[in-house]
Amino acid sequence: MATQTFSYYLVQNLPPGYRRELTWGPDPFFSQGTFTLSAHPVTDFRQTLYWLTFDDVSVGKKDIGSGDISNVQSYLWAKVRNSGLSGQGTVKSYTAYLTRTTA
Repeated sequence: MATQTFSYYLVQNLPPGYRRELTWGPDPFFSQGTFTLSAHPVTDFRQTLYWLTFDDVSVGKKDIGSGDISNVQSYLWAKVRNSGLSGQGTVKSYTAYLTRTTA
């Protein structure tokens, strides 16, 4: 079993309760394997809670071929949400970790 992990630094200004969509691809990297996403918010202020959750992580495929020729592209799609309550911290930036495990 092989595991690869990549990190992405993202700036998105997410107040509590807000979501953003992320898309990776098209890339053959997403055509096989099991994918895991996690996010770690950057803390801007002390004594403030910051929360992030990834929802609806999906792998999508799109055939952009023509006639009898297939050309399938693979994507990874996810929603990131500030799962904090009203009055808690706005997540200004975070690091997302994407892990792919293949057999």
